[in-house]
Amino acid sequence: MSYRLRQAVQELLDAERGTIYKPHGGRVRFALAFPNAYRLGMSNLGYQLVYRLINDHPDAVCERTFLPSPEEEREHRNSGTPLFTWETQTPVGNCDVIAFSVSFEMDYLNVLKMLELSGLPLRAADRDESQPLVIMGGPAPWVNAEAVAPFVDAIIIGEAEGMTEMLIPLIRDYISAGKQRDKADLLRRLSQIQGVYVPALYEPAYGDNGTLAEMTPLDGAPMPVRRWVTRDLDKYNTSAPITTPNTEFSNMFMIEAVRGCGQGCRFCFVGYAYRPVRYTPQEHIAEEVAQRLIQVGEVERAGLIGSSLTDHKHIADITEMLAKDRRVTLASLRADKLDEPLACAIGHAGQKTVTIAPETGSQRLRYVTRKHVTDEDTVTAAQRCAANGVQKIKLYYIVGLPCENQADRLAIATLSDAVARAGDFRKVTLTLHPFVPKPHTAYQWAGTLQVNEMQRRLREIGKAVRQINKRLDFTVDSVRGSFVQSVMATADRRIADVLLAAHHNGGNWKQAFRETGIDPEWYACRPRPYEEVLPWEHVNLGVKKEYLWREWQRALEYDRQTREHGFDPADAAPHSKGPAEPLLDYLAWR
Repeated sequence: MSYRLRQAVQELLDAERGTIYKPHGGRVRFALAFPNAYRLGMSNLGYQLVYRLINDHPDAVCERTFLPSPEEEREHRNSGTPLFTWETQTPVGNCDVIAFSVSFEMDYLNVLKMLELSGLPLRAADRDESQPLVIMGGPAPWVNAEAVAPFVDAIIIGEAEGMTEMLIPLIRDYISAGKQRDKADLLRRLSQIQGVYVPALYEPAYGDNGTLAEMTPLDGAPMPVRRWVTRDLDKYNTSAPITTPNTEFSNMFMIEAVRGCGQGCRFCFVGYAYRPVRYTPQEHIAEEVAQRLIQVGEVERAGLIGSSLTDHKHIADITEMLAKDRRVTLASLRADKLDEPLACAIGHAGQKTVTIAPETGSQRLRYVTRKHVTDEDTVTAAQRCAANGVQKIKLYYIVGLPCENQADRLAIATLSDAVARAGDFRKVTLTLHPFVPKPHTAYQWAGTLQVNEMQRRLREIGKAVRQINKRLDFTVDSVRGSFVQSVMATADRRIADVLLAAHHNGGNWKQAFRETGIDPEWYACRPRPYEEVLPWEHVNLGVKKEYLWREWQRALEYDRQTREHGFDPADAAPHSKGPAEPLLDYLAWR
């Protein structure tokens, strides 16, 4: 084993606080794999929560592993050092389970690289009982697991809390059987657990037009696969066990304040898939901080994590409570809920950068997407931030949303300029993200734009931004990367061949599509009719297809009306407001 690699890992471990070291003896050994850099993995609260949950189980031990940097990868290959876990430098191929936590579809390619570096066959069908079980969880496979399905044994559809308690005993019995292990029997047993999707037990068939005709369950596998939801979340510790300076959020103690979002924006996967929304009580957060103080002696910074922090009724009080003894950072904030008490709390917490997501430049398109935030809300939120010491504002926009017109795009420059003029900010930064259609949302039937058209629109916005205010900075997510992400998100299982080809050719997606004879635009750009069997339909996240279709048709109708008759915010309010809870089929969950 390479000394250089071990030394590099040890230096990072030495800087951590809260690392869990646990004896292997008699326990199921998990290698918790994050298919990207250590710096990103340790900034991911979900990854850290799984690490804690598995180690909390008496019959399991969990150690971490990450994607090596290009230099480290060369050292792995040149020295013949297999990928190893960080805590004890155990070869990943010697563990009982490799559990991947994947947040973004583009990391699927890194999953294959990590399997290869572990010395394992890439396809699940080629791995036998002597090799680790490969499991995957995280938001990306929730959205649609089909692109990566042939490479993994089981996929967790849902939350980890409560799931580990059901998985580990079955896996422990399988491992204990030694040479008598029956992997096929284990997979059948795993498939009977709610929230566990075993791809080998579902057989796709395709029609003459190339679309999925049907997905047939085998060997008694359930149809559909239903998401696992943790109802009693309060009984779990939902803060990060490890802090380190070597992350995107240096030495930040991450605490989950909210899980899910009740707003129901039509493009947003989180708003549909993480229901019901759950808020961490203030006293629970205070208890987690107190426990952390006992464990490590201090909490330099606290980060409140959640998709809808401003919907938490006590978020200002929680921020003020934590700010008495430390700096506090809040994740992205909703402009219409950023009131004076919260702005004051942010000021007292010492937060100098605030992220606001208008999503679109125009109020019209915002209402079409069901995001009830006005331009005035956004500017007022910026003014309140400026008055309380915030120095930098980050604005997040999606470009290429369905129903977008030129006026909607150019309004990005106008709104951003208004935000910049709302206070004496050191910097206002726009992030432009190409639209990626997500399954299980109202926009799952919409396609994304072709690469050339997306690039044209981004150039158009960039020109407008530079003309209106040269002090505005903006960054653009990779157009081609977002396009491939759209393919992966809307794929059926045939895209696995593209993924494999891209792995072998060093990540050249254009060549991979050409080699496999697959047209990426057919997946990413093609609008889909209601009657088409969608590749992810056999997975039920608790949202009815009929509801999502109605929401899609409402968006199209509202777009038509506003184009023909103009946009009136007063008429728009009822259209975009209202409870989203009835869309859920709660009985399908538990």
